[in-house]
Amino acid sequence: QQHQRTLTLCTMTDNTATQRRTTSSSDTAAPLSVATGSSSSNSPHASTTNSGTSSAIMLPFRVLSKMPAIATILIRVLLWPMFKIVNMAFPPKEFDGINNSSGSDRAARAFVAMFQKQISVVRPVMPSQNDNEGSGDNNNNQEHYVEPACPFSSRGYNLTMADITSRPPNSRPLLLLYLHSPLHTDGTKFIRDYLCHPQLLQLLNSNNSDNNGSVVCFGASVHTADGQRMRDMMGVNCFPFMALLNVKSSGSSGNTNNGNNNASMELLLRMEGPQLLTIPPSQITTYLNTTITRHAEVLAMEDARRLQREEEQLLRSEQDREFQETLLADQMREIARQEVEDRERQEQEATEEAERTKQAKEESQLEDAKALMERMGEPPMGTKQGVARLRFTLPNGKKVDRRFHSVDTIETIRAFLVVHFHGQNIEIKNFGLSTNFPRKTFKEEDGSLTLDDAGLAPQAVVMVQDLDS
Repeated sequence: QQHQRTLTLCTMTDNTATQRRTTSSSDTAAPLSVATGSSSSNSPHASTTNSGTSSAIMLPFRVLSKMPAIATILIRVLLWPMFKIVNMAFPPKEFDGINNSSGSDRAARAFVAMFQKQISVVRPVMPSQNDNEGSGDNNNNQEHYVEPACPFSSRGYNLTMADITSRPPNSRPLLLLYLHSPLHTDGTKFIRDYLCHPQLLQLLNSNNSDNNGSVVCFGASVHTADGQRMRDMMGVNCFPFMALLNVKSSGSSGNTNNGNNNASMELLLRMEGPQLLTIPPSQITTYLNTTITRHAEVLAMEDARRLQREEEQLLRSEQDREFQETLLADQMREIARQEVEDRERQEQEATEEAERTKQAKEESQLEDAKALMERMGEPPMGTKQGVARLRFTLPNGKKVDRRFHSVDTIETIRAFLVVHFHGQNIEIKNFGLSTNFPRKTFKEEDGSLTLDDAGLAPQAVVMVQDLDS
């Protein structure tokens, strides 16, 4: 503080010297300009002489104008060691510095102690005590008297603001600010007659945030750092002063040592000046109670709107979830239907492909059989040597006779039957051949056997079995 006053004194000295230099320059420049104007009509040589003379006259004034700045620098250099020595010899006191949290707490506790002392002097009787005691005598009242608690916070401004801003916005308490001027004539009177009034004490204690109420009371003396800071912030010019503030936000609620400079506060009620002493204490209590009630109603409305928004958001979320579930179920059903259709289509395509393959195979088999029969041919009539006469017994009981070369193979017999079935429109595609005497069965693997090797020459009866029946 002494260093700041010295810097302010030096700055004032600079400003005074600058003003004197400006005044001297203007007073001196006027005669010179007049003299120059009067002699300018004489000759050019006279004009040059007057200019040199004016420059020589202004030089001392310029040197003198720099002297205050030089003196200020010298004074600061000479006083700097003294400031260091003074700070070492006289360290900052407990109430010095706005960022001194321990000092702010001690100042707040000192204010609470002073206020509690005034309560002890006034000895207010709370309405609840008066109702409980009824019409008892004064001796009983003195014996059962319970001193009311001090509603003001015992923590500094930084910690108080940090506690308020750390709470959710919908449950953030109001800040009741009282600035006390110990040198003001009405300061102590206002505390005793108004702040210690039973109704006002009951209102503040019942709404104190320490009891989960809606108000935090903070008091400070203007002779402390917190008090002077709040005085400058609120622009207080007269006392007593009391205000009710709504702390909306703080950009520095996480740091209690920076003073919550970014706190945004709304002024709900402001009472100051000697006019406060003309209002009854009950009226001030009514003002405070009305403001607190209105703020509580605003918070309740905001909380109701918040709950409504949350319910609407929850309803929208539930609807979105149901929509997503329905959409997912539809997609799953569509996927299942698509899979069934794909599977059926693939099965149908496989069946059609199998039919086409089977038909192509039958057609190829028929063509091969016809070509083989045309190539081998039937032995001429009357030929006995090298001829095998076969009788085929069909599954329907019909018998078919056919003459073959004895060197023909089982494959030739099968080719004959294929051509015969096709010509007679007999639906036998897969058939087997066998004989009863001797018992033999001829498979497709036996197609290369000749009739002689198979024992079917010169004659035999061949049984035809439909393997697909």
